[in-house]
Amino acid sequence: MIRLLTLIFILCVVVSETVLATPAKALASIEEQTSWRILAGSIAEVYGGKALASYRPRDSAVISEYGFARLIKARLDGNEHRDLTVAIYEMLDSAAAYGLFTYLRPSGAEPLPGLGKGGAGTSRDIAFHQSKYYVSVGAEKSGAPRSALIEIGRLISKSLPTDFSLPMVAGKLPAENRLPHTERFVMGPEALSHLLSLGEKDPFGLATGAEAATARYELPGGERATLLLIHYPTQQLARRMLEAGYRAYSSHYPDQTAFYKRDGPLVVLALLSNSPELATALLENVTYVSMVSWDPKVEPPSIGQVMIRIFIFCGIMLGITLLAGLVFGVVRIVIKRYFPGKVFDRPETMEVIRLHLDKKR
Repeated sequence: MIRLLTLIFILCVVVSETVLATPAKALASIEEQTSWRILAGSIAEVYGGKALASYRPRDSAVISEYGFARLIKARLDGNEHRDLTVAIYEMLDSAAAYGLFTYLRPSGAEPLPGLGKGGAGTSRDIAFHQSKYYVSVGAEKSGAPRSALIEIGRLISKSLPTDFSLPMVAGKLPAENRLPHTERFVMGPEALSHLLSLGEKDPFGLATGAEAATARYELPGGERATLLLIHYPTQQLARRMLEAGYRAYSSHYPDQTAFYKRDGPLVVLALLSNSPELATALLENVTYVSMVSWDPKVEPPSIGQVMIRIFIFCGIMLGITLLAGLVFGVVRIVIKRYFPGKVFDRPETMEVIRLHLDKKR
């Protein structure tokens, strides 16, 4: 038992050291392969939402809502430039990191292909997401070239895991006529209220475990609409929250018409639209199909197999009963021989029930 507990403890230590070493390895690769140096005493780790609020007071609630685990940040010093900040956010999973990237991505950011699983940048900073990490590299003062920021970002990317899967609801957003880089993946009411203000805390019930995705669409003629997709855990929640959300939207935007439909647990809304044709087309382009997995190797047993198994089970139970009877008989004979009148055959207190098969009527 002690050896087993020791082995479990060692495995936990090894796993925790492996997880904690990933961001540290990323920072170490910067000093090993570039001329940038980490300023002494500048590395800091932030755990929990309360500590995060002092570093990102405006966005701490949203970051925590996505599933914040910890933040490692450091300041870099180059030969000609200073005040370069690297921040590595460790999130709950790859979907949370992707959602945080879409939420914090500036509207004017340019895409950076080849940087992580998705990257974007401005003249002063870059950001990307990869696996369960969201990484940002920025200069507090202008002067550092973007090529240096991208170089540091790619070095960090090489030290991080590469697993990623696009959330289902985000993959349902139609690509046609979608404005570039306007898609957002939302995992809670805080983020949705920043993207779509309705005057209520959680009109669409995202606190129930629902996930949402939104994007803006525009046609060459000026027709535009905002598409909102929400995937709920159950169909009943989808129906109830659609009604509540529609009432909140209608009261907050009385002059705007909301187009919506519900397909199982998926709710689709076309909001802030000036074109009923575009809104209707967007709704028709989103479909939901229930996926039922089936393993062809697993076949239901036939009637013959079921009957054989029933007979085998009955035979096993009869064998156990016979064995128990034989053991009881042997034990009774031994006790009667060596301890007569002590356990069995005590008429004044107890007596063994007998069938008396050896006696004639």
